[in-house]
Amino acid sequence: MLSIPTLLRLSAIVGLIPSVAAAALSVNAQKVEDRAITPLTCLFFGDIVSPWWLNRCKQHLDMVVIDLRSAAEYAVSHIPGSISAPFEPISAWSQMGPGDLLLELPEYNDLAAFLGSIGVSNSPSATKIVLVNGVDPTSFSQAASPRVATTLRFAGLAEGRVAILDGGFPAWTRESLPVTTDVPVPVPRTFVSAPDRSFLVDINYVASKLHKNKQGIFILDGRDPDVYNGTRLEEWALKPGHIPSAKNLPTANIWNPDGSFKSTFELLALLRQQIGYGASRSYGEIIVSCGVGGFGSGLLFTLTRVLGFGDNVKFYDGSAQEWSRHFDMEI
Repeated sequence: MLSIPTLLRLSAIVGLIPSVAAAALSVNAQKVEDRAITPLTCLFFGDIVSPWWLNRCKQHLDMVVIDLRSAAEYAVSHIPGSISAPFEPISAWSQMGPGDLLLELPEYNDLAAFLGSIGVSNSPSATKIVLVNGVDPTSFSQAASPRVATTLRFAGLAEGRVAILDGGFPAWTRESLPVTTDVPVPVPRTFVSAPDRSFLVDINYVASKLHKNKQGIFILDGRDPDVYNGTRLEEWALKPGHIPSAKNLPTANIWNPDGSFKSTFELLALLRQQIGYGASRSYGEIIVSCGVGGFGSGLLFTLTRVLGFGDNVKFYDGSAQEWSRHFDMEI
């Protein structure tokens, strides 16, 4: 016969069973709810997103995560569900232009077909894209995401549709977030849009804007200082130096050593060091350039998407490579 204390303990245990079962049901219900209901934080799609946000929200939004690293790096490990589309001089993101110019924007129809093939759509829903790059000391890897963001803007993907993962893939792994070697198979969709050339300018346009700083018109060169001042000649420019009257804001300076973007305050301070208050969000014009268009895209993204300078920032894709073939450079 069981003693009274034993009976009491058994009764207490039996009494706990409904509570444990209810708790388990509650946890499962919460998991279902998390998948079914878009968390409030996921409704705020910024221009730069954190690894935590991407991990939390990619399952809740119509989103395509694009890994711009090399195919070999992607094969080792990548973010689950991400699509490999390496950023290279000749790829879905860029092509050789007239006169063998490097890193020129691709043909629009080819770009639109590619975007549709990896599951990007403009209708009926507006797919959001997160770009994932690598990180290296030269900042070339970091420049891949803003360059592709420029290409996507040309494709008609307006502000609020494209974001960059802050710190790239290394930031994802530092936070011990899930990685995989599984390769997803995207579901093709129809991408219907129109090219946006409103922010693009050519060599003649730039030539008409030289020495107009006092009128609020500035040319910003994103190359390293020794290339800008002519101490070092890059392989794709015919002459050392920079476009006359251009100011130097090295694109490498917009990132921290870990590949994350500097704060808005720091970025604005870097800009003001070069142009003062001669141009603002509502006054003047800034034309960004570099060697072949990679670093210039970093400045374009920073000025338009991070600092909010908008339509008064233009992009000269030909940059020093094209300019040095037709005009003198300044040292």
